[in-house]
Amino acid sequence: MVSPVFPISPIQAGELRLNERFLGAMESGDDTVGGTNGGRRELDALQHEAIGWVTRLTSGEATVEDAQQLQAWRGRSRAHEEAFRLASQTWRHAGFAASANLRRPAPTRRLLLAGVGTALAAGWAGVSLGLVPGLDQIMSDYATGVGEQARFALPDGSMIHLDGATALDVELTEDSRTAKLVNGAAAFDIAAGALPFRVTAGPCVISANDADFTLTAGSGPIRVECTRGSLAISGDVTARLDAGERIILSPDHPTVVEPMNSTLAGAWRRGLLVFENRPLAEVVDDINRHRRGRVVLARPGLGNRRVDGVFHLQRPEEIVDNLVAALALTETRLPGNIVILT
Repeated sequence: MVSPVFPISPIQAGELRLNERFLGAMESGDDTVGGTNGGRRELDALQHEAIGWVTRLTSGEATVEDAQQLQAWRGRSRAHEEAFRLASQTWRHAGFAASANLRRPAPTRRLLLAGVGTALAAGWAGVSLGLVPGLDQIMSDYATGVGEQARFALPDGSMIHLDGATALDVELTEDSRTAKLVNGAAAFDIAAGALPFRVTAGPCVISANDADFTLTAGSGPIRVECTRGSLAISGDVTARLDAGERIILSPDHPTVVEPMNSTLAGAWRRGLLVFENRPLAEVVDDINRHRRGRVVLARPGLGNRRVDGVFHLQRPEEIVDNLVAALALTETRLPGNIVILT
């Protein structure tokens, strides 16, 4: 057996069993690279290395250097990239991500990324600071980091534009055109085709053909905005959207189709964040996709305050300053570019 690029040494028996299950799933998968031995496929060297990377990333001890080394490893060849995608997909589809939280050891000093020690000591150990790509970004088919945007074309002629800190999976086959917005925000320009293009976000499925729409999903509500053509919404809610209409799926918002200003949909594509009577909690989520560090709301009920405004993405610190001034907030700045608002 070829050793991974770094040793796999799980601390607890539960994690050891988890890695053994992962190896078994990889070896028995239909898409695994390699020959057969007694009816069982063997993993080649790249597959073992890819398993090592995924195990490392889900260990709770990944560092900035690990993320940089992984990007270099994936870029060595197409085979390296495909091996990593297979390993990460197996990990997620087999449910390892959910079971990997088996009594993880407490965070160690390796988690004290540059300048974040004080923040961790203050109790923000689980906060994503945008310094290391998240697992969703690393393991998805298409992804952007904090403050980054990307635009790409699919083989079917559709175009997709990703906002900052966004992760998207796409699968195009002879029988289906599907995608899953894992988190973040994306704008879709869906080409006409024999089959509808279906995008999943949480419990919501958007079906489109020859249409444009923007989609936002994450810790807040799911927002769907149609800017061209028409969309069919299914899942927990069934609805139809035509151009110039939107729907917001949230327990705190009436689930109705409502008109919108299409010129404001996906304003982030033009370098702007536009908020119309939006809860502060949603505004902060958007800011954290574009600003390295973290803005944290630390007072109960503060996230319900309403915000109106137009802000420039190229000046994220001005957004924070304007919010503090407009809402009469108190800010506490910590190392690691963390801002706590009360």
